[in-house]
Amino acid sequence: MPQTVLTQAQIDALKTALIARWNAGLAAAPSDWLKIAKLISSSTKSNTYEWLSQFPAFREWVGARQHKLLREVAYNVINRKFETTVDVQRADIEDDNIGQYGTLAESAGQAAVDLKNDLVFQALAAGFSRTCYDGQPFFDADHPVAPSEDGSGAAVSVSNVQAGAAAPWVLLCTKRAPAALYLQERLAPQFEARTSAQNDAVFDLDVFSFGGRWRGEVAYGFWQCAFGSHAALDAEHFNAAYAAMMKFKGDGMRQLGIVPDLLVVGPDLRAAASELLLSERLANGASNPNYKAVDLLVTPWLG
Repeated sequence: MPQTVLTQAQIDALKTALIARWNAGLAAAPSDWLKIAKLISSSTKSNTYEWLSQFPAFREWVGARQHKLLREVAYNVINRKFETTVDVQRADIEDDNIGQYGTLAESAGQAAVDLKNDLVFQALAAGFSRTCYDGQPFFDADHPVAPSEDGSGAAVSVSNVQAGAAAPWVLLCTKRAPAALYLQERLAPQFEARTSAQNDAVFDLDVFSFGGRWRGEVAYGFWQCAFGSHAALDAEHFNAAYAAMMKFKGDGMRQLGIVPDLLVVGPDLRAAASELLLSERLANGASNPNYKAVDLLVTPWLG
């Protein structure tokens, strides 16, 4: 005799299977964002980054300690909410026709990682117009650097950008404690289920709902750890960007010790970046001085 009543055991088994596939998707998706940003926890609606005005450094202790002034305008980053939802038809559970939902749940888990990739690389690409902690665009020709250790005095302008009309590329320093970008996470990706037969959605739509949820945002960190360019990706512009980063100074005109270690490009610049960094010889047969000068990240997220 055919079964006529959907049991809670069937629903619970589906929930368990979908959670497992969600977790598999989370584990399998490539986390490119971790190569250029650092994770920072958030415990409230937003984070305020007053400390970003202080690039850490030691000085000789003569007299009293020097206390740097915090920026007059705090850099506040508000967390956003994101979701993805999968509805499972009740009839499919009754008929044991649920294989496709496992694929959807695993894809949703991968999408949670894709979201982080998308947000971080969107922020990187938008750095030519979106402002960072000093009130200037993240990639800008007029970042203020104070002549005094305490942050006072008439600031001079420092550039971490090259103008042009070509596809964007970014040179990063990722091996220092300060970071160019931070992924601010309020809640890690969660997979939730609405599996009670008493839910309105079950009665009205004949579906059980499963969904992913994440809260967070991307924050710009230290512009000194990044150099953005719209100029042609060639040896001349790469060398100029590399040298500029190594010369970056902090307040008090102290050396920061920045050394670029990663070039980030989108699909359009893959060939140019490979020729620049991965060819041992130049077209004329001479040794390539930029051969493996930095690591290369070609990512679709900067497309």
